[in-house]
Amino acid sequence: MLALRTRATVGMGLSAAVWAAVSIFPTSLADERPEEPELVRDEPAPEGPLAEMARRIELHLADRLPELTGAERSRLAATVVLEADAARIDPLLVLALIEVESSFDPEATSVAGARGLMQLRDATLLRELERQGISGDPRDPAVNVQAGVRYLRRLLDAFRGEDVALMAYNAGPNRILGYLREGGIPDRFQVYPRRVRTELRRLRRAVPAPAAKLAVAEQPVR
Repeated sequence: MLALRTRATVGMGLSAAVWAAVSIFPTSLADERPEEPELVRDEPAPEGPLAEMARRIELHLADRLPELTGAERSRLAATVVLEADAARIDPLLVLALIEVESSFDPEATSVAGARGLMQLRDATLLRELERQGISGDPRDPAVNVQAGVRYLRRLLDAFRGEDVALMAYNAGPNRILGYLREGGIPDRFQVYPRRVRTELRRLRRAVPAPAAKLAVAEQPVR
């Protein structure tokens, strides 16, 4: 059985990773309501390098979401960039997650009931909107991205490692936390972060960051 498990800690000991996750998700995702900075932007308007990155992402969205109007693509690209910047996440990681989760289908619905570009279940999506005071149609792709990026940020804070946070995004934080408490995460859960990293590397070639670097645009892929 030990051969089927992997030590799922990135840059810290297992016990510290479990402690960090428990401190944010003590029993379930619905139990904790820590105060967080207000990140809501009713009228996204990237500036400087963010504006250039939004333009490049908009071109990518034109290929992946041709059914959207130009205004809708512009708004979605701005949302990706601004939300990622506020959450200290590479915006291309957000695109990689969307590609793996939904293949850029805003109408995608999983057998488990996850919906939209970032494939959030209704309860998770509505909880993230409520936490931040975001109003809007949950079926709106930009609103789905807002909730998805903020949810991912909380998972990164909880599990203190990108791969483990991605596993939690895919399989559920309480499930991953249970495996950590038992001593390790089964290898099969590593497939998901590998897929995301592969897509992220492809996107970094296809959608390079502006010459004026974004704060997180060139973080190493882990």
